Amino acid sequence: MTPRLAASLVALTAAVVGSAVFVLCGGQLTLPRLAGAVPPMPSVIPQIAAPAPTNRLTAAGHSAFWAGLNYPWKTGQDFGTGGWGHSGVSDSTTYREIDADFANMAAQGVRVVKWRVFSDGRYGLQLDSNGLVTGLDDMFFPDIDAALEIAKRHDVYLVFTLFSSGFWTADCQSGTVHLGGQADTLIDPARRHALVDNAVVPLLDHLAASDRVVAYEIIAEPEWGITELNQEQDARIKLSAGIIRDFVGDVTQQIHQHTRALATVESNRFSNMHTWQGVGLDYYSFSWYDWLEPYEPLATPASSANLDRPIIIGEFPAGGSSFYELPPALDTAYSLGYAGAFGWSYWGGDGISRWREVAPSFSTWVADHWSEVGLGRAARPALGRIPEQQYPYTYQDLTLQLDGTNVLAEMRIDVPSGEAYVPHAYLFQVGNTQPLEDMRLTAAPDHPGKLAARVSQAVEGRAYSISLAIFDPGGSLRKWFNNISIFAIAGGALTTPKVDTLTTELGCGA
Repeated sequence: MTPRLAASLVALTAAVVGSAVFVLCGGQLTLPRLAGAVPPMPSVIPQIAAPAPTNRLTAAGHSAFWAGLNYPWKTGQDFGTGGWGHSGVSDSTTYREIDADFANMAAQGVRVVKWRVFSDGRYGLQLDSNGLVTGLDDMFFPDIDAALEIAKRHDVYLVFTLFSSGFWTADCQSGTVHLGGQADTLIDPARRHALVDNAVVPLLDHLAASDRVVAYEIIAEPEWGITELNQEQDARIKLSAGIIRDFVGDVTQQIHQHTRALATVESNRFSNMHTWQGVGLDYYSFSWYDWLEPYEPLATPASSANLDRPIIIGEFPAGGSSFYELPPALDTAYSLGYAGAFGWSYWGGDGISRWREVAPSFSTWVADHWSEVGLGRAARPALGRIPEQQYPYTYQDLTLQLDGTNVLAEMRIDVPSGEAYVPHAYLFQVGNTQPLEDMRLTAAPDHPGKLAARVSQAVEGRAYSISLAIFDPGGSLRKWFNNISIFAIAGGALTTPKVDTLTTELGCGA
């Protein structure tokens, strides 16, 4: 489940038992990718002259250009359990979906996948009554092991992203789940050491014998939460660069002591990478999106960063850029001295990624460069669009329309197994985690094979989202689709609202 399902499972289960059961048809999940845009920021640490770096990284005993893909999350809580219930990799539905995703990515020629672990700290970590990290929850390692099993089956390598800046920039409660709120953990050396010793090190030791994890990205885009590098007066909690550097240095040391994997940090822009010199990283990384083109164009040679290690582009739009299509973006990274580039992302619907549209062009590009990008035993990918693996639960053909004072949402739901299920839709006001309305889907009038939910609580001038839940007849949640539609009513018509991305990034509203 996700933050958008804020009503307790107990309440939702009670609402479902005894509902009508359907076996109909459907589509697939999309997840938003949110990133702010700020004007150029001052540097915090002077650049240091460095020798020209190599333009390749080693994995599976092979020096290669890492042509990868971000698979940031499946459910938002892929590793561990908590107040929203368990939806991690080892959950049967989640496992089948991720296995299908990895089968698809492997067939498309993706060799290295970036996947987030603790993110903003909502799941996985065990804390005592004083907020000190004492260990990892009971489902954490089963989820990690399931992820390794899937990656090995499809001969795909992993870069595990340990934390996002939301670990300390956010601080809010959704039901019994705490999102972020860990600024004190990083500020206080004793608390920081407890996090490293009781959570990070056990994870590293657990993974030390695996050949699947080739690198750890310690934090994704930490600069959004660094005082010297983000001077916007926004809702993020910010800490000094020195505090975050100390944490990165501690974790880097443990990665090198306990594993053979590489260590990095993904900066939120090219010019911020030098912030992480001197902490022992094995390579540098940065994200690039269209808002940066006027300040720091993608076509900037890696050597101009004047850094002492290889550099990869950790995020770039997979088909959603106004400046670069996917193959030219890869050509740019490949020809300008970068050691790899990871598209954002396997998921679509955020205006940044159109992976399913551009995946065939990715396959063609990696096939043409296979001697430089191929890792492990994988064969060169076939060209063209692949037949994608099926999910156990999908939805499709979603439409929204006004019907008097109500909003009618219609869709097809597909359950290939033929099992019985109970579908419910939930209405949320954007930025809030408590549902305004719980709607059981019923047969859509005059549209055979489609189901409908009637929204009665939406009013003009506010932004809303709809999420979809699939329950079994006994009331157990089988699948949660988050934010399948975002809409507003303006002037008596449905519109697509402009949503403050920071509201969703910080989980409980800005």
